[in-house]
Amino acid sequence: MYKLSSVAAILLAGILSMHAQSGRVTGYSESGTTRLTADAKTSTSTSEPKTDADVVRVPTDLVTVPVRITSPGGKPVPNVRRDEFKIFENGVEQQLAYFSNDEQPFTVVLLLDMSYSSVFRLEDIQLAARIFVAKLREHDRVMVVSFDEKPHVLCEATNDRRILGLAIGGAAIASGTSLYDTLDMLLRDKLPTISGRRAIVLLSDGVDTSSDKATAHLIEKQFGAEDVIVYPIVFDTFDDVQKNRRNNAQVLFDENDRPYIAPSPPKKGEREQDYQEAREFLKTVSDQTGGSVYRVSNTTNLNDAFTKIADELRRVYSLGYYPSEDRKSGATYDIKVRVYRPDLKITARNHYLGK
Repeated sequence: MYKLSSVAAILLAGILSMHAQSGRVTGYSESGTTRLTADAKTSTSTSEPKTDADVVRVPTDLVTVPVRITSPGGKPVPNVRRDEFKIFENGVEQQLAYFSNDEQPFTVVLLLDMSYSSVFRLEDIQLAARIFVAKLREHDRVMVVSFDEKPHVLCEATNDRRILGLAIGGAAIASGTSLYDTLDMLLRDKLPTISGRRAIVLLSDGVDTSSDKATAHLIEKQFGAEDVIVYPIVFDTFDDVQKNRRNNAQVLFDENDRPYIAPSPPKKGEREQDYQEAREFLKTVSDQTGGSVYRVSNTTNLNDAFTKIADELRRVYSLGYYPSEDRKSGATYDIKVRVYRPDLKITARNHYLGK
């Protein structure tokens, strides 16, 4: 988060005041919706901070909002100006205090589900992860974390491709799936130490079977206080899990010595309910952080998903504002981003929690 000095803030306010004017537009798009309107006030300020280093990071004041903008065909739109953006909190317009559309470096947590339920072979996952790393730019950093019943930090954030290759090669399949506990560890211990733009790329079916500290609700609430983008890459393991249950069913005999199959009752992580909850959880965290869910079923579209995410990470606008009202700790504040240009899809963080 960022805060200008008092002198700089006065100068910025003067510049914005000098450049503000009214104008006519043909329409606007907002995060989650595309609408048309006749008139809107716009600011023509051209003062645009170029990098995160231009301002001082503070942990509480500035609310930062990563924003992705795409055309109806899904292509990134790279030329949206600062004066075309409007940002609203609980329906009240906020003054845009920070804006950047530079292709700044990212730090990505590559989070790999290594539970036995994976439908992909370990070699496929490792190859796709290496392809993803290769598509990032020189100054982008990656932290590699795998999880089964426990999280395993295979390497801290680095741009050393050799270390990243060794870390990805160190991932191993094991039992248990503690997704919530792993995300809790990242949100509490790892992400707060990382500055700049941040994202989590999660490869998993989303079904948690062994977390004993964190819950889906807790993780959703924690993400509400962070400006990290989450991209779940989801594979569906339900049919494979059911097939495994049938293969492991016990053969018993009735009173007439006739055999019959006695399937065991489904365990946690084997029920349709568990998969529905997983789908809802992954959609919630991606929606509220401005990410996207990618559903994959084979190695080809797994590689495609990694490729698209690597491209999206380079096309993120950064907006920031100082809230116009005092914050209440733990309170939820809705965020809506609008662009005064029609027919655009805006994907942005949709709320945050007061601290």
